[in-house]
Amino acid sequence: MKSFKMKALAVAVLGLAGLGMAGSAFATCPTIPAATNTPGGGGAWTSQTVTSATFGSVTPGLDNTSCALSIAINAGAASNTKGFVTDGSPQNEPRYRARFYINLAGLTGLTVANRQSRLFSALATTPPTGAGAEEVIINLVGGTTPSLRFIVGDTGSPGNQKIVNAVFPTATVAGNYRVEFDLNSTAGTFRYWVLDAAADNSTFNDTNPTGSVTMTDTGWSGVKQINLGLFGTSTNFRADVAGQALIVDEFDSRRQTFIGQ
Repeated sequence: MKSFKMKALAVAVLGLAGLGMAGSAFATCPTIPAATNTPGGGGAWTSQTVTSATFGSVTPGLDNTSCALSIAINAGAASNTKGFVTDGSPQNEPRYRARFYINLAGLTGLTVANRQSRLFSALATTPPTGAGAEEVIINLVGGTTPSLRFIVGDTGSPGNQKIVNAVFPTATVAGNYRVEFDLNSTAGTFRYWVLDAAADNSTFNDTNPTGSVTMTDTGWSGVKQINLGLFGTSTNFRADVAGQALIVDEFDSRRQTFIGQ
């Protein structure tokens, strides 16, 4: 049994550098391997997967960190293009909380709803009959004001999925947001926060989510693996958002406590 803090990672810490706890400092940003489909973390992340995408680091990071991870889909990429990092440390968690920072300012083509990409997925080892392994999926959806689409495992809904959308609010720093969710399979609840990255925890806290839904999560064995990046892109995303970078940073996951800033 791990402590209440299951995992806290600076997203930029790939390859040879490791970071175990939130707030830990690291002097320099790592050199991210350029090789395609690079396996193995060697640091805080279990692995990274890069196919027809470009990984890089930007300085500074999104939460007073030294740097953050930049991910862009290459022009002309095929439908299986992907660029993401993987954390395989969860242990079939029935309750799983996660938070990360993103910056969308570079995604200038994310202006139409058919420009979509998967941003995050949390997978179980075994799902219910007829359902996929994903307990939580988070998609980026374009529009005049882009939004996040949360897709949660729910055997009581068509396709065994419950879908909710959250429009991005106005950000203090253009495109800079904080995303958090609380999947509680035992209680049958899913809560989510989509906030300006500068939002204060005194206002946006555990009792004040952006939204919440109930679901029947019975049958999934619990969160075992998560992926974070750009993958499962739509045709229009690959055509119109190619070469434009999403910035991600400061991933943290826990079992019980609100994470916030």
